Amino acid sequence: MARFVPKIAPGGLLAGRYRIEQILGQGGMSRVYLAEDLKLPGKSWAIKECLTVPGEPVSVAKEVKLLIQLNHHRLPRIVDFIDPDEDGYSYIVMDYIQGVPLDQFIRARAGRLPMELLIRFGLQMAEGLRYLHRHEPPVIHRDVKPANLLVDDKGELQFVDFGIARTFIDGKTEDTVQLGTVGFAAPEQYGDRQSDARTDLYSLGAVLLYMGTGGRFPVWTPEAASALRNHGCERLEPIVTRLLQARPEDRFNSAEEVSEALIALLRRQSEATRPVIPGSNSKTHEDIIENRGRPVLVSVLGASAGAGTTHTAIALAHLLARCIKKVVIVEMDPKSLAFLRLAQLLDEEASAAKGKTGRRFRIGHVDYAKLSARSDFISLLSEGYGCIVCDLGTGRSKELLEEFRRADLSIIVGAGAEWKAEELERFAGTLCSIEQIPPTWRFCVPFASSSGLRRIRKSLHTKNVYGLPADPNPYDPGPSMSHALQEVCENLLTKPKRTSFRFLVKPKT
Repeated sequence: MARFVPKIAPGGLLAGRYRIEQILGQGGMSRVYLAEDLKLPGKSWAIKECLTVPGEPVSVAKEVKLLIQLNHHRLPRIVDFIDPDEDGYSYIVMDYIQGVPLDQFIRARAGRLPMELLIRFGLQMAEGLRYLHRHEPPVIHRDVKPANLLVDDKGELQFVDFGIARTFIDGKTEDTVQLGTVGFAAPEQYGDRQSDARTDLYSLGAVLLYMGTGGRFPVWTPEAASALRNHGCERLEPIVTRLLQARPEDRFNSAEEVSEALIALLRRQSEATRPVIPGSNSKTHEDIIENRGRPVLVSVLGASAGAGTTHTAIALAHLLARCIKKVVIVEMDPKSLAFLRLAQLLDEEASAAKGKTGRRFRIGHVDYAKLSARSDFISLLSEGYGCIVCDLGTGRSKELLEEFRRADLSIIVGAGAEWKAEELERFAGTLCSIEQIPPTWRFCVPFASSSGLRRIRKSLHTKNVYGLPADPNPYDPGPSMSHALQEVCENLLTKPKRTSFRFLVKPKT
C-alpha cells in the first residue's frame, strides 16, 4: 500500500495561486492546510492534499464530484480542484471554516456541556444529515464523529471531511468497502449490509452519548449509562439507546424523527430550568455563554484616539471576571502597544503570580493576550473562556470592523468633551444607518454630562448611550464604574462579588 508523504509545506506555493500558511490537520492519506489566495487578497481557503492509489474504491475525484453538488450552510463549499499528478496527489480547495473540533471543544470544558447546548448540537447534526439524506440521490456521510465536526466561531456545528461519503444505491445489498471510525461506526459498516441514512443516525447517537458522558463513551455500556446520569443527561437516554440499536430497523427512521425527539426534549429541559435570581426570568451570564456553545464576545471600539477605549475594555473585563470563571481581554489592533507597556510595568509580585508567557499575561482574575494572527484568536475559543473582551482600539481595518459587528455586545467609546460629540455621531454613521442602530450596540461616553448624553441619544436615535464616571483603577472598578458598566451590559451580568485588586507600579527612584 502506498504511503502518504506530503508534497507541500507551509511557505510553499500551489498552482501559482495559493500560498500555504499552516497545517490544519492530517489523516492517513491526506493533509489539510490553511492557504492565502494571492488572486483574492485577504481571502483564505482550506486545501486538502490527497493521495489516491489507482484501483482503490475511494477516490478524490469521487469525493469532489459528490461535494460539488452539495449546498448547505453546515457543509464546506468546494471552489477549486487540482487534478491528480503522476504520483496520484490531488488538491481540493474549499471554504475555510474557523473553529475547533468537537472533541477538543469538549476537552476544553473539562467534559462538561450543559444539557441545552448538547441538545442544540444534536439538532444541528440532524439538520445537516437531513439535507444529505434528502439529496437526490441520498448521500450517506458514513464517518460522523467528533473529529469531523467543527464548532465554528459562532458556536455552530459544521460537518467536515467527506472522504468516505457515498450515494445510496437502491437495491444494492452491501457496500463496496467497509469504512468508518471504530466506536462511532454502525454495525452494518463491518458486515454485509449496505449503509443507508440510518447508518449516519447510529453515528449521531454515538456522538450524543460521547458529549453526554464528557467525551468518554461512544458505545452504550453500563459504565456509559452511569456516566450519562452523573453528567445530568439522563433525559437523553431514550433517544441515545434507540439510535444505537444494532439493527437499523430498530432505530429512528430519519433525521427528521430525531429532530422531533430532540425538540421535545429541549422543551422539557427549558421548562425544568428554574431561574437563578428569585423573581427574575433571566438566566445568568454563564448560562447564556454555555448555551451558545462558545464564549460571549464583547468588542470595544474607539470613535477617536484618546477616548478611553482600552481603559473601558479593561474595566469591563475585570467586572465580568467577578461572576464568570474565565475571562480574557484581547488587544486586536496590531498597531496598539498598550498591552506591551502593561506587561513591562507589572510589579515583581504581580509578575510572579500572573504566569507570563510570550504574548500572554495575567492581572488579577483576567488573562491578557496580544494576538499576532486570526488563528490565535480562534484558538482562544477552545480554551474554555466564558467571555472574550476584544479591545479593538481605534482600528479601522476590515477585519477589526467585522469583529466589532459580529460581537454579542458591541461597544463604541466616544470622547466626553462636548466639542467632540459630533465625532461619535459621524463615526456611528460610517458603521451603519444612524436611523437603525443594532440593539446589541452600546455607546459609552466617559465624563459626559447629562445634557450631553441626552443630545447624543437624540441624534443617534437610541437609548443605549451611557456615561462613564472617572475611575483611576480599571483593574478593580469602584461602585460608580461598576454600576455604569452593569447598565451597559444589562442582564448579561449576575450580581458581582467585589474582589480587591490594584495594579501596582514601582515608584521611580
